[in-house]
Amino acid sequence: MDSQRKINVLVVEDSVASYKAIVSVLENFGFIISSERVEWKEEFQKKILEKHWDIVISDYYLPDFDGKYVIHRTKEINPELPIILITEFIPEEAASEYLNLGASEFLPKSSIIKLPFVVNRELEALRLKQSQKKAWEMLVHGEEILTRSQKISHLGHFEVIFPENNTLWSLELYRILGYDFSEVPSMEKVWSLLDEVDKKNIETVWKEVTSENTSKEFVFHLNTRHSRKKVNLWLEAERFDENRFRIFGTIHDISDVSDLESSIQLNEQLFKGIFNNSSQAIFLLDLQGHIIRMNRNSVLSFERNEADVQGLELISSIFSESDEDSIKKLTYGMKLSLKNQTFEVFVSYRLRDGREKYFDCDFYPLNDPNGKIIYIVLEAKDITEKIVLERAYAQAQKLEALGTFAGGIAHDFNNLLTPMMAYISFLNAEWSKNESNDMIQKSLPAIEGISKSLDRAKNLIQQILTYSKIDHSSSKQLDLRDQLLQVLNEVKFVSANKVALFTDLGNEPAYIDADPIQIFQILSNLYENSLFALEEITNPKITISLSKVTYEKSDLVQVGFMKNTEYWKLSFADNGNGIPKEILDKIFDPFFSTKGGKGTGLGLSIIYGIMAKMGGTIMVESTIEKGTRFDLYFPAWKAMV
Repeated sequence: MDSQRKINVLVVEDSVASYKAIVSVLENFGFIISSERVEWKEEFQKKILEKHWDIVISDYYLPDFDGKYVIHRTKEINPELPIILITEFIPEEAASEYLNLGASEFLPKSSIIKLPFVVNRELEALRLKQSQKKAWEMLVHGEEILTRSQKISHLGHFEVIFPENNTLWSLELYRILGYDFSEVPSMEKVWSLLDEVDKKNIETVWKEVTSENTSKEFVFHLNTRHSRKKVNLWLEAERFDENRFRIFGTIHDISDVSDLESSIQLNEQLFKGIFNNSSQAIFLLDLQGHIIRMNRNSVLSFERNEADVQGLELISSIFSESDEDSIKKLTYGMKLSLKNQTFEVFVSYRLRDGREKYFDCDFYPLNDPNGKIIYIVLEAKDITEKIVLERAYAQAQKLEALGTFAGGIAHDFNNLLTPMMAYISFLNAEWSKNESNDMIQKSLPAIEGISKSLDRAKNLIQQILTYSKIDHSSSKQLDLRDQLLQVLNEVKFVSANKVALFTDLGNEPAYIDADPIQIFQILSNLYENSLFALEEITNPKITISLSKVTYEKSDLVQVGFMKNTEYWKLSFADNGNGIPKEILDKIFDPFFSTKGGKGTGLGLSIIYGIMAKMGGTIMVESTIEKGTRFDLYFPAWKAMV
């Protein structure tokens, strides 16, 4: 039996039926529940103190208090205890407020089926945080022991990164070498203290270490300004790539040999192991927010070299390209850490190539045995994939709900249009027989206008019906390149609009699995959108390209949930006025249009839905006064079956 599935749950709920539903859905998921229900404020205040609870699940509206008080009081007693609000009658802005106050999640009662997944997520997050806290306590303790041991045993260490020749000395190494702490460390200053024979021997050892990527030990003498010392040198090389490597070494003053050498090495490995092998990105900061160390995961996640940012202020260097809100939260987190408090924050981070990542960050202080703050730590968990998936899921739900709604209205409206068009056809046929009737002749233009309006209405209804039936497609294997050539042959707008069309479609068949009708709809919609964007442009131009890409070497790595390894990338680019940044995120929303009365706002949302169902995606880049490019990624087939 898994002990982690046993949980103590305090349910704050005035409905017995709702309480039983909560317990039932958790037990069905496999949790072994020990629970109690309270509904009055006095009961809650007593029970929250009586027992160790793993999670609190609360209604918002209660007889003599509310969910806001539950959050406030619970966080006073145990700031880390997860709180989940379940209610049906609360506005979205209020829900956001309670999440900011400390609630872990807000769920409508109609979505109680999601409760076990939320509970499981919060319990795992709590266990991870507790284990990381213990690990950091060990880390701080280990570093303290390491520093003291080095001082007692006269053991200093250094690092040199090549080809930059960046050099670091520990405090004890300054003492061993006899230099003031204000001296800028460099290995040339160490060599200057050597006897000539020792210098030649060390040069030989140094070359062996860098060429063979091994460790070496060597005993020699240092002529410091205060005395002549016998020291033991240990060197190890770590190569990053063909041209970059690091030399790590220790200089042990064995003029008076210490028995602490083995314990020093053990604690040093403890420090390096916990720090570098953490699954989180970790920044160790001084009290001014300057970067002292970065672990391996932070280098990978933020794509910044430690040597480039070491000594720089964290926010102004690492997060300089983040949005204003993220920078404010990070600044506030630093201030709370200096007051010996922890702080959690969600931030965005922009990579140098323009990609955006999202991180859950924890700020907290590290204290010495006397409680004095010696370091600030920032731990960051990369949740980019989670955010992308949540956004895709929200978009899919929006498309599904609006599709159902639009389909119902369109179907009924279509039934009304059918007899109207039949009546107009009848009148047009009958009145055309009486060409001599002057009144009838005057009415014919009106009949023709009504007929055209009904045709336009019919076309609009057909688009809405198509939008609502994205799931009912009939796919087969086809050549995307061939389909594109057919579309370009059928749409005869290029010469009429004086648009220069450039294509780079290659010669290779582009096999995909799709509905030919939907593919025609995608391609013609994109083409017509480009033409609309170029109506007022001098020297308008459309560029269409088709190429095969792999997931790892394309912009798809930003999406994160794509399953295929190879995709056909179809790009539609124009040199129009571009799309303003503030509305770029809305263009795939149903019924959102920038064409005024000329568009329905369904074209791009239909394309988004079709691409998602195919296992592909659509991405957009736009620059004001330069143009817009849509990139569509279709899962590739190697050959036609």
